[in-house]
Amino acid sequence: MKKSLEIIGIVTAATIGSGIFALPYVIQESGWLLSLGYFIALVAMVSLAHILYLRTLEAVYEKERLLGLTRNYFGDTGFWIGFFAIVIGLLLSFVGYLILGEQFLHIIFPGLPFAFALIIFWFAVAVLVFKSEGRVATLEMIGVGLIFCAIFFIFISGHPFRAFAVMPLWNVKNIFIPFGAILFSLAGWTSVEQVYEIRKGSNKKQNTLPLFIIGTTLAATLYGLFALGILGSVPQVTTNTISSIGSWPIWKKDILAAIGLLAIGIVSIPISREIRGALEKDLKWNSLISRAIIVLLPLAVVLLGFTDFLVIVSLAGGIFLSTQYILIISVGRRALQLSAREKILLDVLTVIFLCAVIYEIATFIVH
Repeated sequence: MKKSLEIIGIVTAATIGSGIFALPYVIQESGWLLSLGYFIALVAMVSLAHILYLRTLEAVYEKERLLGLTRNYFGDTGFWIGFFAIVIGLLLSFVGYLILGEQFLHIIFPGLPFAFALIIFWFAVAVLVFKSEGRVATLEMIGVGLIFCAIFFIFISGHPFRAFAVMPLWNVKNIFIPFGAILFSLAGWTSVEQVYEIRKGSNKKQNTLPLFIIGTTLAATLYGLFALGILGSVPQVTTNTISSIGSWPIWKKDILAAIGLLAIGIVSIPISREIRGALEKDLKWNSLISRAIIVLLPLAVVLLGFTDFLVIVSLAGGIFLSTQYILIISVGRRALQLSAREKILLDVLTVIFLCAVIYEIATFIVH
């Protein structure tokens, strides 16, 4: 029972992230029923992919992580696709964290110059990257508990039922918009290696799929409560939520900022661990160099002016994360003995993720 709760907490902690601040806008623009359908479908899809990845790690005894497995099964071509999708995609997540973190600090300390706020937050993230050694499940679960309390407060104080007055059931014009943002918010595959470590030496026959589903569903529920609380308390929500709360009292803005800082701090630990694993374990890079890349490249991107949060979330979710899940599925098919029914299901998931990649490329890059 204790291990099951620990796994649920780890999955939830790895799932909750800065994507929460794009969701109120996405839900308002696409409709609450359409968004709910995306949440249900994507919770099921990512949970199936996570259990497949866990089975793969158990089959190969985690000798290598996703990038190394991609190289083993698909050669140099697969390796560079994997490198681009995994390392660059996860680094793009840190770009989003820096954009939001700067604004959160400015909410808490209004007189702080934006450039100074960016440097302070960047330094805090750098400390987490360099110091996040070993398992931090307890810290992550405490963080999830604090986030839950803060989100629940935003929900009950934000007139949530008013939110349905500003949201359509669905908006056909924006039918594909939610995919990238919601996938970005629900993708917690970086938790799978931690779950593998917990299950070492234990009963491998335990069905872990329900635990992945519960953990991801818990995160999705928190997202829904947050979105309703925001939409019921602002006249018009913006793409990053933050700039739409000008009429809120100062103390309530501080709570929102605290949610953001906690969410970023918690999710940055497993993501930085995954990037380091790819660079140090699979590429055999020096530890200092890999960590310097994690903290310096996202800062450089922000300083170059790439600061549209919704675009970053959509690209990271629709292109990079979709590609990461395609890789997880492809590696699992090579490493495991699967039934015909399982293969058909995985083929369907692959097609869906591939369509998302094509859509996001056509929307945000071609146009």
